[in-house]
Amino acid sequence: MLYFDLLCGASGDMILSSLIDLGVPLSYLNSCFRALKIPGLSIEAGREQREGRSCTRLSITWSEDSQREVRNLTAILELVDRGRFSTNVMDTSRRILHRLAVAESKVHRVPVEQVHFHEIGAIDTVVDVVGFALAVDYLEVNNILFSTLTVGSGTVETDHGILSVPAPATEVMLSGFRVNKLNTGTEILTPTGCAILTASGLQAPEKPAADVLARGFGCGQKRIAGFYDYLSVLRLSPES
Repeated sequence: MLYFDLLCGASGDMILSSLIDLGVPLSYLNSCFRALKIPGLSIEAGREQREGRSCTRLSITWSEDSQREVRNLTAILELVDRGRFSTNVMDTSRRILHRLAVAESKVHRVPVEQVHFHEIGAIDTVVDVVGFALAVDYLEVNNILFSTLTVGSGTVETDHGILSVPAPATEVMLSGFRVNKLNTGTEILTPTGCAILTASGLQAPEKPAADVLARGFGCGQKRIAGFYDYLSVLRLSPES
């Protein structure tokens, strides 16, 4: 069982970073990503100190031949299908991507098939989603839980213009969940991060009473003064 504690939001790379810090080998992920046949794709991990905590932070690179492009859900899934991953990995990836697609379709009031995903189409976001699916499959995790969802404040600049925080797609996915707003002045819970957690786990505002077997800490690119700007994941026992 995994428990994600959102001290200061969550993005896709923060979630994947925390799982690498928990023990998922970087070499394993890079080996799997080669099956996607994206030229020059590679992920590296370094360490950063955030509010006194040593965290893992990811760096994702790819060749100039693999630039960001707008993709619809079908095109993204075709890209993921190249990997020929296990059924568990494919099901998890599809579930997350579909949740994002549905949220965007509600925001823009178009059918899911017509939604164009600027952020989702980016290679780094595909890596975040598939990387998460690969990581939890590697850990052989049955249950995923997450804390109260924390969102920021202010505005965020997107391909759709300057939007209030949380972004509209994130706000759609927050429906029905317990949420706490932090006065960060910036976005801290991204659509990808929100989709990964809400499509894959259940909310548990309080950490379950269980032994902690391991801990992982991941951070993103943003540094937010005065806040614990990292994500914590706990592996708990027993599995159920």
